[in-house]
Amino acid sequence: MNSIVKLSAQITRIEATALKVLVASVLLLMVVNVAARALNSSLYWADELAINLMVIFAFIGSSLMFAQRRNFAVTLVSDAVSEKNRRRMSIFVQCVNVLFALFLAYATWLWFDPLTLARNGFQLQGFFEETYNSIYQEATNTIGVRRVWFFLVMPLFAFTLLVHSTACLIQDIRAETTLGTPK
Repeated sequence: MNSIVKLSAQITRIEATALKVLVASVLLLMVVNVAARALNSSLYWADELAINLMVIFAFIGSSLMFAQRRNFAVTLVSDAVSEKNRRRMSIFVQCVNVLFALFLAYATWLWFDPLTLARNGFQLQGFFEETYNSIYQEATNTIGVRRVWFFLVMPLFAFTLLVHSTACLIQDIRAETTLGTPK
């Protein structure tokens, strides 16, 4: 049980660093593109790459917020109940988060469908013909990179959300506090 909490803490540190790199990259892309437009030479690929990086940023940031318990919440009910009931509510919410992470992992598994891909000998056309799923073949418009590289944030998010939610659930069951959240 402690290993999940420790893994969550390690992932949190990696996510915080990744977010800094992504923010700096998006900022750099925007500045370069603004400068290029000032010189009458727009870099369309910079816009598309910045958008894709912002989507990745959103998923990693969301995972980090779950780990730090900084996600948006309506606390009207939890503020009005006793400490014991607040803890029960928190445990219930973390159970819902774990179930959502498991569902997301399952949905991502269905979307990527690695077993069918392997059964087709990793031949993308055969995979498409059998499933009508073009996840591995779609390319970005201006960058020319396959979208699957950007879509990989989904299974990563499902995994990190599962780890963070499980760690928070363990802490709630043990009645531990994290980052200033109440017992």
